[in-house]
Amino acid sequence: MHSIYRQLCCDHKHMQRLLDVFETLLQQLGKQDRNPATLTMILDALDYLSVYPDQWHHPVEDLVFEQLLGKPVDVRDVINRTFKEHHQIAVATRKMNSLFYAVANDAAVEREQLFGAAREFIELQRRHLQRENEILFPLVAEMLTENDWDDVQNKIQQRQSMHFNTGVKRLYESVYEELAEPAEA
Repeated sequence: MHSIYRQLCCDHKHMQRLLDVFETLLQQLGKQDRNPATLTMILDALDYLSVYPDQWHHPVEDLVFEQLLGKPVDVRDVINRTFKEHHQIAVATRKMNSLFYAVANDAAVEREQLFGAAREFIELQRRHLQRENEILFPLVAEMLTENDWDDVQNKIQQRQSMHFNTGVKRLYESVYEELAEPAEA
């Protein structure tokens, strides 16, 4: 399978793992007073879950799914919903960042507002990943040709953000490793 596809699958595993870590950190936060270490880890996880998908993962998925739209598959509605969810996820992540930065800066945030928004955020992310994993990724693996992947690769190179180059991508990979390792121990 093409390296872009493998990277997208790996990204999904990382995002699912970080959602698990985020959920565990929320449980810890709910059982204790405001712990600066827990809040720092939550903010790091949210930073990863906002910057990495918005700057690299979702734009690449969009290119891949655009290729899929040209194939004889009846998933146009699923792909269009996925495109819209990429935007919704970005908005929800910004909301999470705002709420948790407010908590970190000692602003008053209602507990139910914080944890309710966090539950909705996690559910949105998990539903989205599940739909891509179960419906779209199998079709991508089956339907996209080497020429399709070359086209996606060329578009990635044309659109590559000056702000999200290989070095920054590696930085976010190390953020993931720092967050995921303690959770596995």
